[in-house]
Amino acid sequence: MEAAIETLLSDRPSFHAWPDGRPANWSVAPAVLRFLVEQLEPGMSTLETGAGQTTVAFVIAGTHHVAVTPDAAQAERIEKYLDGLGIERDLKFVLESSDTALPAGRGIPDRLDFVFIDGAHRFPFPILDWYYTQERVPVGGMLAIDDFIMPSVRILYDFLLSEDDWELVQAFQVTAFFRRVGARENRWDWADQKINKPHLDMVKKKAERERRLQKQSFPFITWLRSREKD
Repeated sequence: MEAAIETLLSDRPSFHAWPDGRPANWSVAPAVLRFLVEQLEPGMSTLETGAGQTTVAFVIAGTHHVAVTPDAAQAERIEKYLDGLGIERDLKFVLESSDTALPAGRGIPDRLDFVFIDGAHRFPFPILDWYYTQERVPVGGMLAIDDFIMPSVRILYDFLLSEDDWELVQAFQVTAFFRRVGARENRWDWADQKINKPHLDMVKKKAERERRLQKQSFPFITWLRSREKD
Protein backbone atom coordinates (compact mmCIF):
# COMPACT_ATOMS: atom_id res chain seq x y z
CA MET A 1 0.00 0.00 0.00
CA GLU A 2 2.80 2.41 0.88
CA ALA A 3 4.54 1.70 -2.42
CA ALA A 4 1.33 2.37 -4.34
CA ILE A 5 0.85 5.72 -2.60
CA GLU A 6 4.43 6.71 -3.41
CA THR A 7 3.78 5.78 -7.04
CA LEU A 8 0.71 8.01 -7.02
CA LEU A 9 2.70 10.89 -5.54
CA SER A 10 5.47 10.37 -8.09
CA ASP A 11 3.08 10.18 -11.04
CA ARG A 12 1.07 13.28 -10.01
CA PRO A 13 -1.74 12.42 -12.45
CA SER A 14 -3.95 15.30 -13.56
CA PHE A 15 -7.55 14.22 -13.09
CA HIS A 16 -9.07 17.71 -13.15
CA ALA A 17 -9.41 20.20 -15.99
CA TRP A 18 -9.64 23.94 -16.43
CA PRO A 19 -12.79 25.36 -18.07
CA ASP A 20 -11.00 25.39 -21.42
CA GLY A 21 -10.21 21.69 -21.12
CA ARG A 22 -6.53 21.95 -20.20
CA PRO A 23 -5.42 19.32 -17.64
CA ALA A 24 -5.16 20.50 -14.03
CA ASN A 25 -3.87 18.98 -10.80
CA TRP A 26 -5.81 20.20 -7.78
CA SER A 27 -4.82 17.37 -5.47
CA VAL A 28 -4.43 17.65 -1.73
CA ALA A 29 -0.89 17.85 -0.38
CA PRO A 30 1.25 14.66 -0.30
CA ALA A 31 1.25 14.71 3.52
CA VAL A 32 -2.54 14.74 3.46
CA LEU A 33 -2.69 11.73 1.13
CA ARG A 34 -0.30 9.79 3.36
CA PHE A 35 -2.24 10.71 6.49
CA LEU A 36 -5.52 9.78 4.82
CA VAL A 37 -4.31 6.29 3.99
CA GLU A 38 -3.06 5.84 7.56
CA GLN A 39 -6.61 6.37 8.84
CA LEU A 40 -8.18 3.84 6.48
CA GLU A 41 -8.61 0.09 6.80
CA PRO A 42 -9.62 -2.45 4.14
CA GLY A 43 -13.36 -2.98 4.05
CA MET A 44 -14.31 0.44 5.39
CA SER A 45 -17.30 2.15 3.83
CA THR A 46 -16.09 5.52 2.54
CA LEU A 47 -17.41 8.44 0.52
CA GLU A 48 -16.09 11.65 -0.92
CA THR A 49 -17.68 14.60 -2.65
CA GLY A 50 -15.48 15.48 -5.57
CA ALA A 51 -12.85 13.11 -6.94
CA GLY A 52 -9.16 13.02 -7.73
CA GLN A 53 -6.00 11.60 -6.22
CA THR A 54 -7.88 11.04 -2.97
CA THR A 55 -10.13 8.63 -4.89
CA VAL A 56 -7.06 6.62 -5.85
CA ALA A 57 -5.89 6.70 -2.21
CA PHE A 58 -9.21 5.26 -0.99
CA VAL A 59 -8.93 2.50 -3.60
CA ILE A 60 -5.33 1.74 -2.61
CA ALA A 61 -6.45 1.43 1.01
CA GLY A 62 -9.01 -1.21 0.00
CA THR A 63 -12.18 0.57 1.09
CA HIS A 64 -15.68 0.25 -0.41
CA HIS A 65 -15.63 3.71 -1.90
CA VAL A 66 -18.21 6.07 -3.41
CA ALA A 67 -17.18 9.27 -5.17
CA VAL A 68 -19.89 11.84 -5.87
CA THR A 69 -19.01 14.03 -8.84
CA PRO A 70 -20.95 15.30 -11.85
CA ASP A 71 -17.79 15.17 -13.99
CA ALA A 72 -17.97 11.95 -16.03
CA ALA A 73 -14.72 12.73 -17.87
CA GLN A 74 -12.90 13.05 -14.57
CA ALA A 75 -14.25 9.69 -13.41
CA GLU A 76 -13.10 8.13 -16.67
CA ARG A 77 -9.57 9.49 -16.23
CA ILE A 78 -9.40 8.07 -12.70
CA GLU A 79 -10.66 4.65 -13.83
CA LYS A 80 -8.08 4.61 -16.65
CA TYR A 81 -5.27 5.45 -14.23
CA LEU A 82 -6.36 2.69 -11.84
CA ASP A 83 -6.46 0.22 -14.73
CA GLY A 84 -2.86 1.14 -15.45
CA LEU A 85 -1.89 0.41 -11.86
CA GLY A 86 -3.65 -2.96 -12.05
CA ILE A 87 -5.39 -2.45 -8.70
CA GLU A 88 -8.57 -4.36 -7.95
CA ARG A 89 -11.19 -2.01 -6.57
CA ASP A 90 -14.62 -1.54 -5.13
CA LEU A 91 -15.24 1.94 -6.50
CA LYS A 92 -18.53 3.53 -7.52
CA PHE A 93 -18.97 6.93 -9.09
CA VAL A 94 -22.27 8.73 -8.53
CA LEU A 95 -22.29 11.09 -11.50
CA GLU A 96 -24.47 13.81 -10.04
CA SER A 97 -24.04 17.05 -8.16
CA SER A 98 -23.82 16.30 -4.43
CA ASP A 99 -26.73 18.63 -3.59
CA THR A 100 -29.08 16.27 -5.46
CA ALA A 101 -27.28 12.92 -5.04
CA LEU A 102 -26.85 12.99 -1.26
CA PRO A 103 -30.44 13.95 -0.32
CA ALA A 104 -31.78 11.30 -2.71
CA GLY A 105 -29.50 8.72 -1.13
CA ARG A 106 -29.35 6.47 -4.19
CA GLY A 107 -26.19 4.40 -4.02
CA ILE A 108 -25.13 6.01 -0.73
CA PRO A 109 -24.31 3.45 2.01
CA ASP A 110 -26.26 3.68 5.28
CA ARG A 111 -22.98 3.64 7.22
CA LEU A 112 -19.96 5.75 6.29
CA ASP A 113 -16.76 5.15 8.22
CA PHE A 114 -15.00 8.03 6.49
CA VAL A 115 -16.31 11.05 4.58
CA PHE A 116 -14.06 13.40 2.62
CA ILE A 117 -15.69 16.71 1.70
CA ASP A 118 -13.96 18.22 -1.32
CA GLY A 119 -16.66 18.80 -3.92
CA ALA A 120 -18.15 22.16 -4.91
CA HIS A 121 -16.74 24.84 -2.61
CA ARG A 122 -19.30 27.58 -3.17
CA PHE A 123 -21.70 28.22 -0.30
CA PRO A 124 -23.65 26.25 0.89
CA PHE A 125 -22.30 23.07 -0.76
CA PRO A 126 -19.76 22.08 1.95
CA ILE A 127 -22.47 22.45 4.62
CA LEU A 128 -24.93 20.41 2.53
CA ASP A 129 -22.30 17.70 1.97
CA TRP A 130 -21.79 17.47 5.74
CA TYR A 131 -25.49 17.65 6.59
CA TYR A 132 -26.54 14.84 4.27
CA THR A 133 -23.73 12.49 5.33
CA GLN A 134 -23.12 13.20 9.03
CA GLU A 135 -25.93 11.02 10.35
CA ARG A 136 -24.39 8.05 8.54
CA VAL A 137 -21.03 8.52 10.30
CA PRO A 138 -20.90 6.43 13.50
CA VAL A 139 -19.06 7.35 16.68
CA GLY A 140 -15.42 6.69 15.88
CA GLY A 141 -15.93 7.51 12.19
CA MET A 142 -14.02 10.31 10.52
CA LEU A 143 -14.65 13.35 8.39
CA ALA A 144 -12.16 15.40 6.39
CA ILE A 145 -12.68 18.89 4.97
CA ASP A 146 -10.44 20.28 2.27
CA ASP A 147 -9.76 23.99 1.65
CA PHE A 148 -11.17 24.94 5.04
CA ILE A 149 -9.45 28.34 4.93
CA MET A 150 -11.91 29.39 2.20
CA PRO A 151 -14.73 31.45 3.80
CA SER A 152 -17.51 29.30 2.31
CA VAL A 153 -15.87 26.19 3.77
CA ARG A 154 -14.53 27.74 6.98
CA ILE A 155 -18.08 28.00 8.33
CA LEU A 156 -18.25 24.20 8.53
CA TYR A 157 -14.77 23.93 10.03
CA ASP A 158 -15.57 26.47 12.76
CA PHE A 159 -18.85 24.73 13.57
CA LEU A 160 -17.25 21.29 13.96
CA LEU A 161 -14.40 22.76 15.98
CA SER A 162 -16.88 24.13 18.51
CA GLU A 163 -19.05 21.02 18.89
CA ASP A 164 -18.60 18.32 21.54
CA ASP A 165 -19.68 15.64 19.05
CA TRP A 166 -16.53 16.11 16.93
CA GLU A 167 -12.85 16.39 17.76
CA LEU A 168 -10.09 17.76 15.56
CA VAL A 169 -7.59 14.98 14.88
CA GLN A 170 -5.20 16.74 12.53
CA ALA A 171 -5.13 20.02 10.63
CA PHE A 172 -2.81 20.52 7.70
CA GLN A 173 -2.44 23.82 5.88
CA VAL A 174 -5.83 23.62 4.18
CA THR A 175 -7.17 20.17 5.10
CA ALA A 176 -8.65 19.15 8.46
CA PHE A 177 -9.52 15.71 9.83
CA PHE A 178 -12.22 15.28 12.48
CA ARG A 179 -13.41 12.21 14.41
CA ARG A 180 -16.96 11.74 15.65
CA VAL A 181 -16.82 11.25 19.41
CA GLY A 182 -20.51 11.51 20.25
CA ALA A 183 -24.03 11.68 18.88
CA ARG A 184 -25.85 14.26 20.95
CA GLU A 185 -29.59 14.82 20.60
CA ASN A 186 -30.60 18.38 19.84
CA ARG A 187 -33.27 19.57 22.29
CA TRP A 188 -33.26 23.36 22.05
CA ASP A 189 -32.51 24.04 18.41
CA TRP A 190 -29.80 26.70 17.92
CA ALA A 191 -29.15 27.16 21.65
CA ASP A 192 -27.70 23.64 21.89
CA GLN A 193 -24.90 24.48 19.48
CA LYS A 194 -21.74 25.97 20.93
CA ILE A 195 -21.13 28.05 17.82
CA ASN A 196 -24.17 30.07 18.97
CA LYS A 197 -23.00 30.47 22.59
CA PRO A 198 -22.04 34.18 22.20
CA HIS A 199 -25.54 34.91 20.89
CA LEU A 200 -27.15 32.84 23.65
CA ASP A 201 -25.15 34.73 26.29
CA MET A 202 -26.34 38.02 24.78
CA VAL A 203 -29.97 36.86 24.87
CA LYS A 204 -29.62 35.78 28.51
CA LYS A 205 -28.05 39.11 29.51
CA LYS A 206 -30.82 41.02 27.77
CA ALA A 207 -33.49 38.95 29.52
CA GLU A 208 -31.78 39.50 32.88
CA ARG A 209 -31.64 43.27 32.31
CA GLU A 210 -35.33 43.33 31.42
CA ARG A 211 -36.15 41.26 34.51
CA ARG A 212 -34.25 43.68 36.77
CA LEU A 213 -35.90 46.71 35.18
CA GLN A 214 -39.31 45.13 35.58
CA LYS A 215 -38.58 44.37 39.25
CA GLN A 216 -37.38 47.92 39.87
CA SER A 217 -40.45 49.45 38.24
CA PHE A 218 -42.93 47.21 40.06
CA PRO A 219 -43.39 49.59 43.09
CA PHE A 220 -44.10 52.50 40.72
CA ILE A 221 -46.61 50.45 38.74
CA THR A 222 -48.34 49.44 42.00
CA TRP A 223 -48.52 53.08 43.12
CA LEU A 224 -49.81 54.21 39.73
CA ARG A 225 -52.57 51.62 39.77
CA SER A 226 -53.59 52.68 43.29
CA ARG A 227 -53.88 56.29 42.11
CA GLU A 228 -56.11 55.20 39.26
CA LYS A 229 -58.55 53.74 41.79
CA ASP A 230 -58.84 56.99 43.75
